Amino acid sequence: MRTRTVAALALLVVTLSGVGAAALWTLPGGGGGLTEVWISDTARDNEFNHHGVGAADGVVVAPVTGLQSQDDLTRRSCSLNRLDSANGSVRWWVGVPPERCFSHALTKPAVADLDGDGALEVVAGTTENATVAVAASDGRELFRVPTTAYGYAQPTVADVAGDADPEVVASDISGDVFVASGDGTVRWRGNVSGIVYASPVVADIDGDEGREVVVAGRSETVAFEADGTVRWRRDVGANDAAAATVDGESVVVVAGNDGVVALDGATGDRRWNRSTEGSPAMGALADGDGDGDPETYVSEAGNVLRALDAADGSEEWRTRLATSEGSVTPPAVLGDPDGDGSPEVVAVTNGGTVAVLDPATGAERAAYERDVSVWTGVTPANLTAAPGDELLVRYGDGRVVALEHGSRVAEGA
Repeated sequence: MRTRTVAALALLVVTLSGVGAAALWTLPGGGGGLTEVWISDTARDNEFNHHGVGAADGVVVAPVTGLQSQDDLTRRSCSLNRLDSANGSVRWWVGVPPERCFSHALTKPAVADLDGDGALEVVAGTTENATVAVAASDGRELFRVPTTAYGYAQPTVADVAGDADPEVVASDISGDVFVASGDGTVRWRGNVSGIVYASPVVADIDGDEGREVVVAGRSETVAFEADGTVRWRRDVGANDAAAATVDGESVVVVAGNDGVVALDGATGDRRWNRSTEGSPAMGALADGDGDGDPETYVSEAGNVLRALDAADGSEEWRTRLATSEGSVTPPAVLGDPDGDGSPEVVAVTNGGTVAVLDPATGAERAAYERDVSVWTGVTPANLTAAPGDELLVRYGDGRVVALEHGSRVAEGA
């Protein structure tokens, strides 16, 4: 594809809500803007909430945190909150002790059926030095797996063992890793050098039809076999990691202080390296534009987003999401907000702008702005009978905003 730079031109319509100013941006011919479905009543007296929203099959769960400097902390100050998917109200909450409450008290949760009983569970790391599973129906605790330190990254739920049953794969901030069965029984533990911010990746990275676990730390990236033995270990530090099949071969792509680096899945050898401005964030690694080849979408300082060909790291397009400078640009994801059955890129800026982009060109299709900081990527999730995804945006003030694309509203009406 041609390299291109996109300048976003938009019509701005400003509305005022009870929780602050919001702006709806619509491009001529863009098929509709992004509108608020609801805003959760989970506000906190800070703008540093930065662990994302977990969602699956209509279950929406948000970690919300206070700050240790506040003198009025309660068990609810730092808590997991299940939100009603229709209106954002809190259905239940599970908190951590006030002395354990600070900005990393709870990770982004994973929502999945861990035990095959047809009911969903919620799994999150906590500052109680444990990964905890609770019932999605009422928040009651089912099990906890002790860890050396608190968790930072969202746990991954996937079939590691190849027995058709899901396992929980999680890490803590110190680099300890574990794989546990759906009942919390630990199968094995491992370690990665350095702080770990990235969620574990579970994929067949060597083409043997089994699953491996890849964990990227700030000092190294390690691939574990399904039984916990180390397949390879490379001195490539990263904040984000993902895996995909490129030209019939498995590739692990990581993003961190070395820029964006692609590693051969089977050997861990470098395939390519792309420099970036500052420390990049990477959310999606998939074929967004339907050309048969996966792309990785890389966010950089200054509200810049680039699409890179995962085969060789060449740039397909770049765009600037907002005119303001910013040292942090959260990761972009793929979703289907307009309900047409094809993915769009969903990006967000630290300043509070959410943008839906054409995956082939980077052109803006719709956007929304709320004047509150955002530190993490959007969670696309289908919450209604209409086709396509709502967009769940975790704002720094603790609130979650559910957005819907205008064309999806019309089709689902």
